Amino acid sequence: MTDRFMIDKSAFAKALAHRAFGSDAWLTFYLEGPSDRHEAMRDGLLALDARNLEGSESGFVYAKLSVALDQDAIEERINAVADLASKAGVEIGIIDLDSEFDVEISKFFTLWISSVC
Repeated sequence: MTDRFMIDKSAFAKALAHRAFGSDAWLTFYLEGPSDRHEAMRDGLLALDARNLEGSESGFVYAKLSVALDQDAIEERINAVADLASKAGVEIGIIDLDSEFDVEISKFFTLWISSVC
């Protein structure tokens, strides 16, 4: 993984220890940029089985990808989305690790925050 997306290992450890998390989790990417740039990465996100891709007209998409609760798997998914975002000119503001897809019932830990947020 590149230095740009070094995850907060203490947040990951907290998720591993928390009873709300099982063997799988959800990565939530706070994607920021113009609608046309979000559209440029949409097919790539869909190929990764991403969900929650609506909202680009407001400049923000909160893409969710399922992932095994495993550091290597998480880093692989983050790098895949980061590559898509970089090619499309979309910024990643925050990356959260959620226990559930539904934010209303999910426990989450922030794995990474952009230095420009």
